[in-house]
Amino acid sequence: MKTNVLICGSESELEAHFSEDFIAHIDGKKTLTLRQFYEEIAELLEIPDFGFTLDSLSDSLNDLQWLEENRIVLYFTNTDSLISKERDPAKIGALLSVLDATAEDWKWVDESENIEPKEIIIVFENSERIRKFLGSESIECTDIASLM
Repeated sequence: MKTNVLICGSESELEAHFSEDFIAHIDGKKTLTLRQFYEEIAELLEIPDFGFTLDSLSDSLNDLQWLEENRIVLYFTNTDSLISKERDPAKIGALLSVLDATAEDWKWVDESENIEPKEIIIVFENSERIRKFLGSESIECTDIASLM
């Protein structure tokens, strides 16, 4: 089974694979705290009634029916800065786990559930820091270059 998380070396590499898809670009320099991340993703995905918690994020990402597109790419750049100002470093691990679990959940949507199936693809700009956090959460990742 393919992984939910991809590592990307450049934006052109991302565009080569996902130019036809909805790409939500999350800049780590704008999301130094979890609260800033919540604000950014709520705006990018136009999430209605967002509660600014991990549970609310999970609920919203497991819905997405307000988006017309069926494939949503969450593209993270400046990953050395992403949620780097949080006092509790475990929060980025929890966030990564929610993202990975949500992407996995969408693979198992049954047509009888009366919802439009979506696909979430998580792409991180390559950094030693993000690879370390993914590893510490036992989240598998694949280099996007290997998809060619």
